[in-house]
Amino acid sequence: MEQARPPEVGMVFATLEDAHRFVNVYGQVTGFVVFKGRNYKHKKITLQCNKSKKAKENEIRQRKRKRNAIERTGCPMSLTVKLVAGKWEITAVQNEHNHPLPNSPSLTRFFLSHKYMSDEERNFSRILQETKIKPAKIMQIFRKLRGKFKNIPVSKMAVSNLEQFDRLMKTENTDIESTLEHVRRLQKEQPGFYYAIRTDGDNTVRSIFWTDAQARLDYALYGDFISFDTSYSTIEYDMLFALLIGNNGHGKTTVFGWALLEDGRAETFSWLFRTFLDVMDGKKPNTILTHQDSDITKSIAEVFHTSFHRFDMWHVMRKATDELGSFMAHRVGMETEVTHLVTNSLATDEFENGWQAMLQKYDAASNAHLDLMYQTRLMWVPVYFKHVFSPFTRSNGCSMSKNSIFKDYVQQNDTIETFISQYDIFQEEAVDIEGGDRFESTLKKPMYSTRHPIERHAAEIYTMGMFLRFQKELLDASAFNAFEKEKNVMYTVKKALDYEDAEFLRDSFAVEVDLKTNMFNCICSKFERDGIVCCHVLRLFTQFCINKIPEHYIKPRWTRKFREQELQKYCSEKIGSAVSQSTLRYAMIMNRMADSCATVSKDPDRSKIFLEEHERILQKLTDRE
Repeated sequence: MEQARPPEVGMVFATLEDAHRFVNVYGQVTGFVVFKGRNYKHKKITLQCNKSKKAKENEIRQRKRKRNAIERTGCPMSLTVKLVAGKWEITAVQNEHNHPLPNSPSLTRFFLSHKYMSDEERNFSRILQETKIKPAKIMQIFRKLRGKFKNIPVSKMAVSNLEQFDRLMKTENTDIESTLEHVRRLQKEQPGFYYAIRTDGDNTVRSIFWTDAQARLDYALYGDFISFDTSYSTIEYDMLFALLIGNNGHGKTTVFGWALLEDGRAETFSWLFRTFLDVMDGKKPNTILTHQDSDITKSIAEVFHTSFHRFDMWHVMRKATDELGSFMAHRVGMETEVTHLVTNSLATDEFENGWQAMLQKYDAASNAHLDLMYQTRLMWVPVYFKHVFSPFTRSNGCSMSKNSIFKDYVQQNDTIETFISQYDIFQEEAVDIEGGDRFESTLKKPMYSTRHPIERHAAEIYTMGMFLRFQKELLDASAFNAFEKEKNVMYTVKKALDYEDAEFLRDSFAVEVDLKTNMFNCICSKFERDGIVCCHVLRLFTQFCINKIPEHYIKPRWTRKFREQELQKYCSEKIGSAVSQSTLRYAMIMNRMADSCATVSKDPDRSKIFLEEHERILQKLTDRE
C-alpha cells in the first residue's frame, strides 16, 4: 500500500466508484481525505482534498461538541474525472497540498472516509450476524482473513448496527496442555508478555494471571490509581475473572492485568496481588478501588498496606438495593433520598446529619443493613475521601463500563484457553482505540465552544479526551453566577440555569480564593478527585480574567506530552536492572518510532524517504537471518 501510484492525467477507470476508490487509497497512504466536489451533468466530477474549502471564522458552537472537526486551509489539491466513451478518465490533476500530511496509514485510517467495508464484507458480516455472532467475534474473523487487525479500516461499531444476541462462538479445547502451550507461545512471540499459573497435583489449573508489555508500561505511567473488578465468573470452571484496571492519559479505561482465580478467598487474592507487584517491579498504586468484600480487604491490607483502599460506591449501592428492596419499597422516596445523600453531600457534617434525619423520617434506625452501611461509611461514601485522586469514579456509567469491559469477548462457559486467546483480540482493539485517541490529540484541531482564551490553552496542553472533559466544565461554568462573600477570599457560585449531566444536584458552591498564589479551593474538590478544574472555579477564572490554566492546576498525566516524557525516563531508569532487556528494547523502539512518525509525517518527501529506508532496514535484517 505504501507504493500507491499518484493519480495522473490519462488514467482510465471502468466506473466512477473505481476512480474514487483509487484516489482514496492514494489519500490514505499520503495522508488526506478525498470528497466529491463539483458535478457537471454527472459526466464531469471533481475530487478534492477535504481541506479545500476556504477557512472561515469559527462560529460559537451549540451544546453538542464535535470530535471530527476539519480545519479548512483552501487546499488546492484536486483532480477532474470525465466520462469519455463510457469510461472515466482523469483529465486534470493538481497533487500539491498547502497543509501538513500525516503520511501513515496507521493514522490516516482514522479519517472517516478511510473507514470502509467492501460490499462482500458487508454481506459476509450480515450472514455472521444472522447466525448470532457478536461484533467482537466478527472483528476476530475479519482479522484472520485480512492478516493484521490494525489494517482493518472499520471498527467494531460498524458491525454492531444489526440486531445481536448474547452467544459467542466457542473454541472447543479443554486440555490444560493447550492452554500452557498458548501462553508460552505468547510469551515467546510478544516481548514482555508474562504469565503465572497455579496448578494442583492433577495438573488442573487453579489460578492464572497474565499481562503484557503494553499493560506493564501503562501501569508504570498510569498506575497511581487502580480498580480491582471481580464481577465476572465462568460457569464452566467456577472461576472468578478478575481485572486490574486504570485510566490512561485520555481518561479512558485501560487494563493492567488479567486473572482467572480458583475462588474468592483472601489467600487467592494475596497470591494475585503479590504476583502483580512482582511483575510491576514492586510499584504499588496510591489508591485502589474494589468491591465491598472482606477477603479482598484482608489481602489488600496484607499486600497493598501503603495504598489508600476504598470501596466502589456504586457496588455498595447496588448491594443495598438487593438487600433492602422490599424494605424500601414500603417507604416511598427512601431509595432516591439515600442516593441523593450519598452522591451530593459535600461536607461530612452534611452527610452525618442527613443520614440521621433519613433514618428518623423512614423509621429505619433498627435496620441491620443500613447500620452496616453507616458503620463502613468511611470506606465508600465519597465525601470522606473527596481529596483523594480517583478519576471519574463518581459516574455510574463509568463503573458499569469497567464492569463489562471484557464481556463482549468471552462467555461464561468458555474454556480457560479461550479467555486467554480472546485477551489478545481485546488488547489489539484497545491499542487500536488508543491509536485513534493519539491521532485526534496530535493531528486534529478541536472545535471550540466559547471564545475564552483558556479553552485554547486547554486544547494545546490536554489530550483530546481530557480537553473534551475540560470543555464541558467550561461550558457548564456559564450556567453560574459568582457572588463575593469576602473580597479576594471567599466566593459563592450559584446556578442560574439548569444544564445536562450536572455532576452535583445542588445550586450553590463555596470557593476559597487566594489571588496571590492563584489558589482556588472549591468545596466539590473536583481537581483533587479527577485532576481537572471544576466549572465553579472556571466561573471565577472568568471573573478574575485568568486566561490560562495555572501550572499547579495542570495534572501532568492528562497532558499530550506526558506519555513520551515519562516513558523515556522509565526506560532510562530500568537500564541495568532485572527487567527484561528485550522488553525495554521493544518499548523504546515502539515509542521512538511513534515520535519519528509524528515528526516525519508532516512532510510528504521526508515521509517517502522514511518509508523507503524502513523497508531497506527490514530487508537487511531479514538477509542476516
